[in-house]
Amino acid sequence: MLPAAVEALEQAGDWSAAGAAWMQLAQAEAIGERAAEYASRSCDAHRRADEPKDAVEAIRLALRHRPATVHDAILLTGALLDCGEVHAALGVAASAADAAEDGAPRALSLDVLVSCMLAAGLVVEAKEPLEELAATDSDSARLAARFRQGQLARLEGDLRQATAQWRSLAALLRPHPAAAGALAATWMELGETHVLQLSLRGVPWFPHGQDEAVEVAEADACFAQASAAWASVGRKGGFLRAEAWRGRLRASPTGTVDTALAYADRQGLAGMSVEMRCLRAATLRVADDALDAVRLARQTPLSRGRARVLAGELGARFDLPLALHELRNDLPWRARAERLMQVLPT
Repeated sequence: MLPAAVEALEQAGDWSAAGAAWMQLAQAEAIGERAAEYASRSCDAHRRADEPKDAVEAIRLALRHRPATVHDAILLTGALLDCGEVHAALGVAASAADAAEDGAPRALSLDVLVSCMLAAGLVVEAKEPLEELAATDSDSARLAARFRQGQLARLEGDLRQATAQWRSLAALLRPHPAAAGALAATWMELGETHVLQLSLRGVPWFPHGQDEAVEVAEADACFAQASAAWASVGRKGGFLRAEAWRGRLRASPTGTVDTALAYADRQGLAGMSVEMRCLRAATLRVADDALDAVRLARQTPLSRGRARVLAGELGARFDLPLALHELRNDLPWRARAERLMQVLPT
């Protein structure tokens, strides 16, 4: 197959076939630089197809033909995160940030490094690279910083600031079709924050400004926007995640969550597998899936701590001191854990 034919597969949104075709071209190519280019494109296509293991294999082939570039490191980091290999991803991201030149490569590597640090629960440590990213003199860097600042504000319990950051960012991204993926991720964060706000009712420090029905409607609208944006760029995993959250809001049968969970398990999307188990546990009001999520979230302490608290809220026995430790830098979820302390038998 010629490169032009593979590009036609990409334009049609058939990312899995494109990834496999680029890999075949890379394996057949004798010239190192061209083989590396094809393998890199295979990695990108496999990531878009939610095939992280194939993406890792492809970028490793590229690195056998040339020294690693910042772009290679970012592709590998993303694929490793999708596989749940957070520690390995963090190491690659840190090395990429150290080696990146100033300007766009440095800004992109800093954004990925912050993402890895937050996934690994290194919230305090993420502040320094985030400050540097925010100070970078480029529009794309400032937009990336705004997204990460929203995540940090939510972890620190300032949900209003987080929501304001993401709504402002969504308004900036919406006119640009090329930013549909970033826009989808922004809408997901907004929707999840509305759901979190619902769960914090009864926590003394949390200000309750909206009626519960309004909060649910706001969350559903956010996930609907995310669903449409993910669909526009052919990201099936993102689309299924958004639809599963919508199903959870409606307290409907777990069909959408089951579909998303089966997809995540089949594709090897570790973080999505944990997330969907927690959604199903919350929908069915049964703790078993949350306890499974605790076991699966091996390298993501924030996700693991949240799954522990969810299991406890659903009546399961869990290690409360360990959950409090894992959530020490996640104020809203720590508040949920502390609320449990008041009702658990001593």
